[in-house]
Amino acid sequence: MSYVTGSFERMKSHNQSTVLNMIRLSEPISRAEIAKQTNLTPPTVSSLVSELIEKNLITEEQSTNSKAGGRKPIMLRINYSAHYIIGVYAAAEVVRVILTTMDGKIVADNSKEITVLPSKTEFINMIIDNIHNILNKTAIEKDLILGIGFAMHGLVDPDQGLAIFSPHLRLENIPIKVSLENEFNFPVIVENDVRALAIAESWFGQGQGVSDFICLSVGRGIGSGIFINNEIYKSSFNTAGEIGHTILDINGPKCQCGNNGCLEAYASESAILNNVKKELITNQDSLIHIWIKDGSDELSIKMVFKAAKQGDRFAISILEDAGKSLGLAAANMINILKPSKLIVEGSIFEEGDFVLSPLLEMIEKYTFKSSHEEIPVVCSNLGKTGMVLGAVTLVLRKMFKTAD
Repeated sequence: MSYVTGSFERMKSHNQSTVLNMIRLSEPISRAEIAKQTNLTPPTVSSLVSELIEKNLITEEQSTNSKAGGRKPIMLRINYSAHYIIGVYAAAEVVRVILTTMDGKIVADNSKEITVLPSKTEFINMIIDNIHNILNKTAIEKDLILGIGFAMHGLVDPDQGLAIFSPHLRLENIPIKVSLENEFNFPVIVENDVRALAIAESWFGQGQGVSDFICLSVGRGIGSGIFINNEIYKSSFNTAGEIGHTILDINGPKCQCGNNGCLEAYASESAILNNVKKELITNQDSLIHIWIKDGSDELSIKMVFKAAKQGDRFAISILEDAGKSLGLAAANMINILKPSKLIVEGSIFEEGDFVLSPLLEMIEKYTFKSSHEEIPVVCSNLGKTGMVLGAVTLVLRKMFKTAD
């Protein structure tokens, strides 16, 4: 998966990736059509296809159609079960590890909740143990595993494979790539979780066939993945997309990052719960106050939505305020980038329109656009699985990549 620049081996691999990607995007497809679309010569395509068949990466099938009554062409497809990928998603509350085929189908799945903040060593050991659990669950040979993709919340350096700063875990400089490569001897690719989610959306979700879009993810924190010209935008510092730490009010509430007035301090799940706690004393007629007073349940984001669904005005107003803050931030991003689509992800968008409706209203009100512009806002159909599937896609993208 890594090659010496300019070498003959790398050129062969580049051409193989070109052919593989063409088959992936257009399967079933014939050798002649590949040659036509890639500008590779027919003998070159035939040679590359033979190599890929030998590696069990593609399969042949007889076409059901023929031109002008002639011989039916042999069509090619990707053999998605030829190899496997390990995907890891690490957040403050959970570590999830999956094993998938090359089309993202989950073969094995293992999650471990984080109940106490771990040290750096404990965190790495937790990851390693979970990966071993996945490997032990299956009889798949190690040689068939292409690599490990790792989606990590917070600031990430993909080049070094380093988690620079994890605000919710309160850890810095976690050597993920080195630790996992030393343990498992697989190539490891590390990326921010929301950027990984955006990549998953481009392969398997609402971003398929869209060259430029924004993915806005809301959970305990808030982040975004920005797709421009079919590529994830990282910036020179690998930190692009930190919409959660854009400032709505310099005199606003304190954020976990240390600043005041960040979007994350207004509209994340944690912020919603903090706002409920802060204002509950003056809203004692709220269902939330009654439920907590009865001791029947602890305050949770699900409880807030449950109250809203039962018409609780206090709960509805809290969620509407979060939606307005998110909508204002989204409108600013849209004004700057003008994406073709905005994809929103998070459980707060799956519980009705309490957050989504005010978000859409703010976007409509505050985006500057011409009459022909229409930017759809859609909910992710991948959900939180998109994060760990994004980790898998980091490896797939490397395999099918045709250029640096």
